[in-house]
Amino acid sequence: MKTRLYSKGNPGSRAARSLSVAVAGLFVGHLLVYRLIAPNALQRAVLLASTGHAYLPPALAAGAALAGMGAIASFLLAFRRGQGAVRSRRSTLVWALLLPAVAQAGAFVVLEVAERLLSGVPLGGLFLILPVGILLQLAVGALGGLLLFGIDLAGEGAGRLWTDVRQPAPARRTTASLPTPPAPAAAYRVDAWGIRGPPLPA
Repeated sequence: MKTRLYSKGNPGSRAARSLSVAVAGLFVGHLLVYRLIAPNALQRAVLLASTGHAYLPPALAAGAALAGMGAIASFLLAFRRGQGAVRSRRSTLVWALLLPAVAQAGAFVVLEVAERLLSGVPLGGLFLILPVGILLQLAVGALGGLLLFGIDLAGEGAGRLWTDVRQPAPARRTTASLPTPPAPAAAYRVDAWGIRGPPLPA
């Protein structure tokens, strides 16, 4: 009898994968916010440089790599869950959308304040940026969470399909044909001379 070895899923790792996607979403949302506030490319470049945003291009690349690793890890864990090798529950859709959205919005506020404090820019400009930025970060975070939720579902489905394909087909039962019993020998009448007569009636 084949026995499966199970390992328990860690809820903390599930949150870590969501936050890894939120990191990339935070920097993507950052760029989108400033594109909305300063549509002109030259004006936007001056605004970003003066408010301590010179780090955004490399940070965006690093965030994208982190999000890619989180997505791959989520798919592989869901694949094992679909195979039955991991006892972990899938995140609910509400939790998958809420965690990265709230995390991104909160991180955006903290980051904007820190950037201006470090660059010596007055905080008054945040009254225009924060409302737009918070709403945009909530939307981008929810979209990233939805994408990660879809990757999780795809991984679990692929694991189940892989398990079904690899399972051997059940053996077909064959009914052996029984031999036909021989017909009972007929009782014959024998006379005194040893001559066999016709069969006796039953």
